[in-house]
Amino acid sequence: MLKEYFAIAIRSVLAHKIRALLTTLGVIIGVSSVILLMSLGNSAREEAANQIRGIGSNLIFVNITDREGSLPNDWIDNIQEAALIKNYSQLVSSQVSYTIEGQSVDVSISGVNDKYASINSLDMTTGRFLNTYDLVYDSPVVVLGSKIPGLLLPNKEVIGSTLMIKGMPFTVVGVAEERGTNFSGDNDMMVYVPMRFASRMSGFNTRNKTFYIEAESEDTVDLTLSRVLTYLETIMPSENSYRAFSQTQILGVLDTLMALLTTLLSGIASISLIVGGIGIMNIMLVTVRERTKEIGIRKALGARQSQILAQFLIEAVIITSLGGVLGLAISYLGTLLITYITDFNVILGLDAVLLSLVFSLTIGVVFGLYPAYTASKLEPVEALRFE
Repeated sequence: MLKEYFAIAIRSVLAHKIRALLTTLGVIIGVSSVILLMSLGNSAREEAANQIRGIGSNLIFVNITDREGSLPNDWIDNIQEAALIKNYSQLVSSQVSYTIEGQSVDVSISGVNDKYASINSLDMTTGRFLNTYDLVYDSPVVVLGSKIPGLLLPNKEVIGSTLMIKGMPFTVVGVAEERGTNFSGDNDMMVYVPMRFASRMSGFNTRNKTFYIEAESEDTVDLTLSRVLTYLETIMPSENSYRAFSQTQILGVLDTLMALLTTLLSGIASISLIVGGIGIMNIMLVTVRERTKEIGIRKALGARQSQILAQFLIEAVIITSLGGVLGLAISYLGTLLITYITDFNVILGLDAVLLSLVFSLTIGVVFGLYPAYTASKLEPVEALRFE
């Protein structure tokens, strides 16, 4: 019997192809929008998480926000063993502008030590990073971000070249791999110089304010952060004069924000599914009116109310299912197009697909129920007299 209902419903849909397609437009738009937005959100979350993990999941940042405040030179030595600190590097930041073909280009300067590359998982494409000798003897050497050679040293042998920074000559000893952009800015537009040398340059007026700390392992990050915070509480005037947080905390906050944004956007997109459901209910009511005599004949021949209800409800579900499948196909093509145009890898999430298809089926049941119920309640005599 159920097979017969499906056959009748499919014949009815095929008999009015254009009307059925137009009826499903709201569902198509809703399903494709929800799937695309959820897939974009999930892909963005995964990309951001990979970037943070690429820097290092056992990394901790310490920053002194008090303009007059500073940490003692030996503060990490005092807590290194108890806090399970593997490596650390100070960071002294500044910027310098270069004029290239009439355009001003800003380059970030980072004064660091020889452990910085290891702490931040920074690899070299050519040459080397700063070493202990450079730090001890304050060597005027520089490591370039991946975009810098093409901008400031075009058509030159990069390693061994001289780069002027704030009027001082630096010898290039390495070029870092491409890192892209994250919360700290464009990593490929950075240059790295010895920290103590950088702190004496004009514009580098502060030291012992920003630190990158690497915990011994990912499992000890929370312990290391707790010990660092405890120490800072004892030496700093107030908790507002410093900040300390880990990569895992950043990842957790970012994941929560991205999930909230994805849910919000998907919720807005799902409104079109509701609109599509209203359209389906309207068309199904028209269908019931058109087929009133058919309903009367079937009831006169012994069809029960539940059978009439099932027939029209199945028809509504078939229409929304058709919209769901077409919406899925459009969203899949959309992910391919976005990936091709932007080079951002959008992954069609299984959770988004299942949620949208289940939602579309639910819309079919909810908005098809009233028309189906209306059809099932028709009296045979009145239905047969209907013109």
